[in-house]
Amino acid sequence: MATIGSLSDIRNEILGNDTAKRIVFKVRTKHLDSQDYRASANGVISAVFPGWEDDPRVLPVAVDVWHSRTYIVVDINHLDYDFNTAHKIKKVFPVYILRHGKKRGWILIRWPREDEPLGDKVMYRYNVHGWDAETPLLEDHHSIIMHANPRNLDEQPL
Repeated sequence: MATIGSLSDIRNEILGNDTAKRIVFKVRTKHLDSQDYRASANGVISAVFPGWEDDPRVLPVAVDVWHSRTYIVVDINHLDYDFNTAHKIKKVFPVYILRHGKKRGWILIRWPREDEPLGDKVMYRYNVHGWDAETPLLEDHHSIIMHANPRNLDEQPL
């Protein structure tokens, strides 16, 4: 199932019901500020969901920066979200890809094969980024990624 239309139509499709879902924004990395990928990702989210910072339905989760593409994961209607347990509880939501096509405008595509794997990846990210992490969790694959303070070590007895 694919929805093609204006940004307003896509936004209404995404927010039109209370169903929890994951949206993966697929953007070209060259269009982002390489000095601050997190702020650039927040700008992309703002273009689709103006005022999202004050909307509890829109939760930026992760930003994965690769050479040519960046993937921004946003949970929608994840109203029972808890930062403190996000590394322990895998949430499986329907996954959708959102991208802007040159010829057809905005495209929203259901991506069911990623429902479970993306739930695992998000849970893993919360664990390795630790307790002091800032969301959305950022991983820039242009360099070596180090996770200095994973959560699971905090839970181990000394």
